Amino acid sequence: MYRLFPLILLLLTATVACRHRPPAEPRKYLFLGHPYAWSGSGDRMDARVERLPFDDYDQIWLGGDVCARTTERQSTLGHLDSLLGIRAGKVHWAWGNHDEKFGHPEYITRRTGRPSYYAAYRDGLCMLVLNTNLFQWPSAHPGDSICGALEEQYELVRRLADTIRESSHLVVLHHYGLLTSEQTAGRYAMDTVFNYYQPGLKVRCEPPTDTFANRIYPLLARVQKKGVQVVCVGGDMGMRAKKFAFRTGEGIWFLGAGINNGVPEWHRPDYLTNFDPDQLLIFRHWPERGKLEWEFVELGEIGNGE
Repeated sequence: MYRLFPLILLLLTATVACRHRPPAEPRKYLFLGHPYAWSGSGDRMDARVERLPFDDYDQIWLGGDVCARTTERQSTLGHLDSLLGIRAGKVHWAWGNHDEKFGHPEYITRRTGRPSYYAAYRDGLCMLVLNTNLFQWPSAHPGDSICGALEEQYELVRRLADTIRESSHLVVLHHYGLLTSEQTAGRYAMDTVFNYYQPGLKVRCEPPTDTFANRIYPLLARVQKKGVQVVCVGGDMGMRAKKFAFRTGEGIWFLGAGINNGVPEWHRPDYLTNFDPDQLLIFRHWPERGKLEWEFVELGEIGNGE
């Protein structure tokens, strides 16, 4: 019995310790939508954003239009990397039009090590990043490279919808608005929410009638039906609305948050209609519980972003 006593004592101690183990701290993810600085040379985010405590977050999710001319100079990506930890793998980035059109998008892919659309899995959460810049007007006839990229992106979504099993959540990160006014049953006019709203854009070259609503959304609904919670997070916001949250009849969440109030008073075009406080989204993730929560936070309420 004497020899067994230390083992029994160890087991009792371990049992008591397990019963009183504090709950695991959640992982924190910060989402930024449309954070570019209106003034300057196009190579910086809003100064309030650049003062945020990025090291407090396990991941940074970017909803696009990070700088006004993100890829005009390689040095811009170096600056963003020093703030966000891009090469360290902390960042998921859905490209916006300002991230591509003034420069060299390959600067982003070299820095991130990822293409402009991809899927990644970690700790029960599947991240699907879409490049909505690829979407085309119905009457457009893009070249083979664009059509090939559109088809590859669509196939990525289709395969993921067929094969996803173990994830608790599928987060779809995107720039342009995807949800249509019709999908909200008339509760929202989506052209008053996202900066750019064009529900008729085609997501494949053939057939040209394929849109997000009639081709990709049903795939996401299929994932939702499997018991995987789908959460779409869009970043092209801030000019007309600062935050948005809507759950569809199929149970899919559409979220968005945006930043725009850094625009100087002497330059406020008519399409800027909302000057409520700029918004961030903070996600908290408990992988062991399969739980993901989010909240909107005013820019300036966290860290040194005032």
